[in-house]
Amino acid sequence: MEAIVSHKNTDFDALASLVAATFLYPSAIPVLPKVLNINVRGFISIHKDRLVFHTHEDIDRANLTRLIVVDANSWSRFEGIEDLGERNALEIHLWDHHRESGDIQATWSCNRPVGATVTLLVSELMGRTTAIPRVEATLFLAGIYEDTGNMTFLSTTAEDARAAAFLLEQGADLNVIKSILRPVYSP
Repeated sequence: MEAIVSHKNTDFDALASLVAATFLYPSAIPVLPKVLNINVRGFISIHKDRLVFHTHEDIDRANLTRLIVVDANSWSRFEGIEDLGERNALEIHLWDHHRESGDIQATWSCNRPVGATVTLLVSELMGRTTAIPRVEATLFLAGIYEDTGNMTFLSTTAEDARAAAFLLEQGADLNVIKSILRPVYSP
């Protein structure tokens, strides 16, 4: 069994990374924490028929062979799965953009200084010429926009911009993004 996990208080980058990882790891189940950002909760409720998630109770721990961790590199950011860090035989793939180091000992990792973790996953999907459906492309772009402050944060890179352009080519809907993301600055 394979599972994809992300941090509690899930934001759009974490959610987008969770879903994007399902394209790269099709046999893995996406596991959603109980605590979600309020905007993320709204997005999921609108797309509940399309985006199917599991809870940490659904992980068959006895048969778990690979854990794919996205948008976090420290066990303290998770809920209900922290004990998996103590399993020696567990293969862990880590996708993360955070610059500070964490305590997750991955067997494989992709960690580059980009504005959003989903950028790393989209970059990999671009290399595989994978078509991305419109809803997912919109979600992935929301993840990039949220974590880069609509491409204004200093952590934003050219790779984020290339991923955003690719997602727009895939049909990402900026009107949806405008309605689901909180403004970077209030009036």
